[in-house]
Amino acid sequence: MVTKQFRRGTSTRRRSRRAYYTRRRRNRLGAQGGSGGGGNGFRSSSHQFMRQVKNRPALRRRGYLHAMIRPIVIVSVLSALAYGTHYLYQRALISSALSIQSVRLHQVPNMLIEPVRARLKPAYGKNLLALDLEALRASIEELPAVHSAGIRIVLPDSLIVSVEARDPKVRVVSDRNTYIIDSEGVVLDTYDRPQPTLPKIRLVDGGSLESAPGQHLTNDPKHGRSLLSALAIVDWMAQTNAEFPTPLDHVRIDASGVVLVATSGRLDIILGDERRMDAKMEAVRSLLHANPPEDRSTIDARYTDILVVRAFEPDEG
Repeated sequence: MVTKQFRRGTSTRRRSRRAYYTRRRRNRLGAQGGSGGGGNGFRSSSHQFMRQVKNRPALRRRGYLHAMIRPIVIVSVLSALAYGTHYLYQRALISSALSIQSVRLHQVPNMLIEPVRARLKPAYGKNLLALDLEALRASIEELPAVHSAGIRIVLPDSLIVSVEARDPKVRVVSDRNTYIIDSEGVVLDTYDRPQPTLPKIRLVDGGSLESAPGQHLTNDPKHGRSLLSALAIVDWMAQTNAEFPTPLDHVRIDASGVVLVATSGRLDIILGDERRMDAKMEAVRSLLHANPPEDRSTIDARYTDILVVRAFEPDEG
């Protein structure tokens, strides 16, 4: 029999080392007495009893060891995986099976095939894992006629390159130079058609523009703002299919702003800028249908509430 006092003592969470050995000695004495038929009520030593002794040194050491085994195993496995991955990556970097052998051009205009191939030439023979795709793509996008480019890897040894070309929009003519620009004002050096039929913008009152392929012509300090307005008016005319009784010859930019010039310069329509284009052109159309002006006249449509019609002087034009 185990007395209630002994059970109460063993259920205590923590005891001193001296109390532990005293209780152990008494337990052994009780076991010897019980084997002779007598006994003093103490139970014998057992595994269940020893497990309940929380401050036993051997049990503490075994608990620490078990607590450390799992982190040690996890760290060892992760270290092995990291080393294996690094080793395989280093082997792949020097493998000839991953060197670039072919480059396919997808949706690249004919005018850009040779320039793009020239930019891709340094990539031939390089390892796919060591190739800087961003630098290669930026090199292709430096071409003036390229709007954007994309590069895709095809294992084990190929690249697929796609290019979106800039679309020529207008022809800008100055005293000395002629430029083909796109909707963003970038000067192009090549385009699909040798002599594209594009709207013409003439620049006067300021000499010639100086620019180079790939640069933004709209950044010109003197004519940049007017060029942006002229491009917006050309866009508006293309979207609305604006109709005039007399075909337009070109768009002129001078001190008064953007001017629509009719065939052979017989009629000038001063618009100023691209603001309120619907109202301006509606007023011009009404005037041309109701009371067309004399030949070689100017219509000032910068103010939608009033139109000023002026005939050319003999020394003008």
